[in-house]
Amino acid sequence: MLHIFSNKDNSKNKKIIDLPDADLFFVPMLQGAGLAAQAVVSVGERVLRFQLAGKAAGNISANVHSPVSGVVQAIDSMILADGKESQIVVIKNDNKNEIVEKFNTANKIDIDKLTSEFILQKIADAGIVGAGGAQFPTFVKYNIKDKNVDTLLINAVECEPYLTADYAVIDQRGAQLFEGIKAANKVLNAKKIIICIEKRNSELAESVNRFLVRPENKNISIKILPDTYPQGSELQLIKSICGREIVKGTLPVDAGVIVSNAGTILSIANAVMRNEPMTERIVTVSGAVGKAAGNYLVKTGTPVEHILKALKIDFDRQNQQIVLGGPMMGKAIENLKIPVTKGVSGILILDKNKQEEYNCIRCGYCAEVCPMHLLPYKFYDLSRKKANAPKLDRYHIADCIECAACAYACPCAAPLMTIIKASKTQTKV
Repeated sequence: MLHIFSNKDNSKNKKIIDLPDADLFFVPMLQGAGLAAQAVVSVGERVLRFQLAGKAAGNISANVHSPVSGVVQAIDSMILADGKESQIVVIKNDNKNEIVEKFNTANKIDIDKLTSEFILQKIADAGIVGAGGAQFPTFVKYNIKDKNVDTLLINAVECEPYLTADYAVIDQRGAQLFEGIKAANKVLNAKKIIICIEKRNSELAESVNRFLVRPENKNISIKILPDTYPQGSELQLIKSICGREIVKGTLPVDAGVIVSNAGTILSIANAVMRNEPMTERIVTVSGAVGKAAGNYLVKTGTPVEHILKALKIDFDRQNQQIVLGGPMMGKAIENLKIPVTKGVSGILILDKNKQEEYNCIRCGYCAEVCPMHLLPYKFYDLSRKKANAPKLDRYHIADCIECAACAYACPCAAPLMTIIKASKTQTKV
């Protein structure tokens, strides 16, 4: 692992602000790992906020709901930030914000009286996926059946530069976070729950400790980790906290561990306590955005161009790029109609990289910083030689977590991530 720049100060202590709604929402049916949801609305239909717009299809899939009330203007397709094509339900917002089912806030939900099966079904119905970026359906992850989970890790490490969405959750949504933790653990029944943050965010311990002193939270603790990258990656986090290596071909749950992002836990609280599906998330806007830098509550399906307009951000397409996510693992986009999805934690305006590329000098820096102990320079060599899939597999390219630490460390500015992603496509992993 390595130490990288932070650049979090512009948004770190900003209050979460509700972003004004767009006139048009582009709601992807693919907002999670696995199969896309199947659209269950039609063109011309009036939909309500929280109405099911796409039904989960297959074993690994997630429901998609309308973020606003309005009329379905079109059902189209779009290439999303990750390069995948998705069916898109285009909703014209009527600004009435009428919802399918209002939750009576006068009725207090007692999580202790809810069954684990009820909560698990709530998570599935709400279409909750991992908010950290991987977007794996939480219902599938939490459906542990006869397996035993001894440790639940709440991942708020947020090791990528600029991003402070998880920081904002811990700092400003503490009560909801602990509701979500309690609901999640009603399903998982972990003996230990550990909230994980970076040393540079150690002041968050004060926010957490307000809740840890309560008797009902006696099995919850906080762990402050070094400011290294990619500390927040699931496998690295498990190794750092639990000292366990996840064997290839197995899952963390097989080692008795479940990792959930802080934003995911917040969505669980909203689903269980307020009957709200996952139709919004906290997004960090940062980079070359001036006073607009901050943390915003954004509805899924909101196009990037609306965010730029709402926050009065001037974007220089010729010299700048827009990245969805963090600068290390995020995706640069050209189409400004691409929307925020459930896994988008950041929208960054960054200068385009004009660094000159040189041939690999075999310095080995990429291998030194690789958290998976791979040899990225071999992928570079094999790509230049147009190697076939078996040769790429020999060097375990499928184990790459695409953290971009190798590209960051490379003194030659070799396009390692471009090569790795293209090679993975070739090997069909």
